Amino acid sequence: MKWQFSQLQTYKDEPLQFSETLTLDSKLVDQFSDVIQEIKPVKVVGFAQTEADDVLVHAHVTGELITPSTRSLQPVTLPIDFDIDEIYIKDKQHEERYSDEQSVILIEDGIINFDEALLEYIVLSIPLQVLTDEEAANDTMPTGKDWSVISEESYANLKKETEHQNTPLANLADLLKD
Repeated sequence: MKWQFSQLQTYKDEPLQFSETLTLDSKLVDQFSDVIQEIKPVKVVGFAQTEADDVLVHAHVTGELITPSTRSLQPVTLPIDFDIDEIYIKDKQHEERYSDEQSVILIEDGIINFDEALLEYIVLSIPLQVLTDEEAANDTMPTGKDWSVISEESYANLKKETEHQNTPLANLADLLKD
């Protein structure tokens, strides 16, 4: 989805409505193969409108992707469902109109490439921890020969226990018990 900035400038009174189904599989898998194994066609519905010489784009994105489990690397189907709100400006001074929380992008070549924003948002929508249904239901962590994965809580408890046992002055405390 690419638009000419000047073309979108004509949509001041009424927004440009769009509803498209995009196939982004090749782009995402090539660039982010470690995070995305497959992505089904993505539905993008939204509008673009000019306000004070800037272009506001709002889109709702839905779809599904397959990503590896962060524990076992087994494939996990993950639903995609999020909104994108971006503001495209041509004049750097217009940045001052918007807060730091808003996504403001300076257009230099006159073309808004919404596909690039869409790719970034899809990758950012993937959680840091993705588990298969079995892994989420089962609390046991993977183990192997001379190693095991433990939870952060177990690690903190183990660390507390070993701190008290291994302090250099711990043996002196036994001398003062009498």
